[in-house]
Amino acid sequence: MLLSTSDPAAAAAGLLQEVNWRLQALSAHEPGAALDEVASGLALMLEGGDWPLLEIVAGLGQLDESAQPHIRQALKGFLQSAALKTGRGDVLHASSARFFGAMAHTCAQVLQRDRYSTKEHGDLMAEVATRLMRASAGRLKWDHLAYGPYDATLWAQLGATFIEATEAGRLTTPVRLRAGRETETSTYREYVRAVALQCSGLDQLPVELIDVADRLIHYLLPAMHLGASPVEGARFFVSPAQGGQPRRLVRALGEDEAAWYFSPLMAERLMGELEVMLRKGVVPGALEGGPGAKERILACIRHLRRAWYDTPVSRRHRRHVMGGRIAAVRGFVALRQTLRGGAEEQSLIWALRDASVSGLGVLAPLANAGLPQIGELVGLRTDDNGDWRLGMVRRIQRDDISQAFVGVETFATSPKMVRADDGRAPVDVFLCDPLHRGGVLRVVSPFNALRAGAALFVAEQGAVQKLKPLGSVWRGSEFEVRTYLVL
Repeated sequence: MLLSTSDPAAAAAGLLQEVNWRLQALSAHEPGAALDEVASGLALMLEGGDWPLLEIVAGLGQLDESAQPHIRQALKGFLQSAALKTGRGDVLHASSARFFGAMAHTCAQVLQRDRYSTKEHGDLMAEVATRLMRASAGRLKWDHLAYGPYDATLWAQLGATFIEATEAGRLTTPVRLRAGRETETSTYREYVRAVALQCSGLDQLPVELIDVADRLIHYLLPAMHLGASPVEGARFFVSPAQGGQPRRLVRALGEDEAAWYFSPLMAERLMGELEVMLRKGVVPGALEGGPGAKERILACIRHLRRAWYDTPVSRRHRRHVMGGRIAAVRGFVALRQTLRGGAEEQSLIWALRDASVSGLGVLAPLANAGLPQIGELVGLRTDDNGDWRLGMVRRIQRDDISQAFVGVETFATSPKMVRADDGRAPVDVFLCDPLHRGGVLRVVSPFNALRAGAALFVAEQGAVQKLKPLGSVWRGSEFEVRTYLVL
């Protein structure tokens, strides 16, 4: 793309036209390439240093809005890649991150230029600041979709933009980012969205629910409050002037700490009303997401309630820093083959970082295996001759693209694989507890492999034992744990 004219207005029009031509030439299945074209257009726009500010802001808006359909397409492709465990998701994440970074950088440069302008551009700069906030919140969401690594400069830029907008009196100035739409937003609203995302424990959600949680946060934004004084329900705080990210409020802050307090208290009423609608089969258009949308939204409501309102669970067992290698097997099928006494080659080698009675923290290399999934069943063993422990992935965070920290909640030691029958079809299951008459026994099976409420017969060492269901059940991503009484 070339800027070949000395007329700034003509140069701006030519640049936008060329970007549009390039976007139209791309296949609808190439959202990553489209976002890279828009990012390149933003970079070239900055090179036109003599462009009038009005032309830059108009061009910025057109490029930003032209990217939105491709962001949605990239998100769809990313989620498909995560489900199919292909590498395309990393490519789409990289292109999206480049676009969001270019948009935020361009907006920051425009705001910088306005500081030295002799003219007043209050409403225009409110739009630019809001676009910066939206792009940064988009980058934050996408980084959570990949479970990191996270942009270390994001909150400093968000905080600086927030403070400047506050001092300029345009923090809550209504802005329409999309032409022809009545929907309004503001610098304040987009900042609150970013704060809410950061306070929502997204590293504990399966990737397919992170986008649902973001759309749910959009839906709940009018009921969320961020203010410079503590209010009822304020469980989190953020210091924009210091560029820090939001943190949970665990003590009263000093008067010298320039904090803003985030309270999602009033969102509880909206979530309650939404639950009633969902149970009647009504899904709001803003949250519609195809088959299973109701269940996914309800799951996100439960998660946000835990993240925002529940008192944080104190650690029951001390965590001990440890080192060494640990063997890991992912998934019910691979673990079944391993417990049969074969397929040891399926085990991965992870690095142990810490351990407690109820969990392990490990580093998982990603070069030869994909990223673990929240809710995934894993078997772990620290000694080649030791017993396997069953656990479920609870938390994931990547500090770089080569490895991920994985928090695993362990729930069984020395599991046994046996054949079980609930009257429908025999199935392999794992017994988490000793098989003693009168005892309570947890049974791990593939998802929906066992009938709810049906007695279970298990064969061990030539004897058949009958189990009575007790009704308790909890589920992971592809497995479930049911509780029985041994008769």
